[in-house]
Amino acid sequence: MKIKFLFLIIFFYSFCFSQNPRDYIKQFKDLAINEMHLYNIPASITLAQGILESASGTSRLALESNNHFGIKCHVKWTGLKIYHDDDKKQECF
Repeated sequence: MKIKFLFLIIFFYSFCFSQNPRDYIKQFKDLAINEMHLYNIPASITLAQGILESASGTSRLALESNNHFGIKCHVKWTGLKIYHDDDKKQECF
């Protein structure tokens, strides 16, 4: 019984404090449409991927490094970096 109650508390807490996907779409739809015209990637796909990867813009990567897609550093990357546990511990993003 205690486990079920704890699960419900965690579920409702995360639900209440996460950005609604509709708000995320409203915030980024114009940018996604502009990028669609430049790169021929449907805005719906860009928005859906951003919602999934960034928890509708509330993930640490989205908030601290504006990385909404979970893009990792590569060998020649010289820009700012943030380290985050993903597939491996402390991966470079």
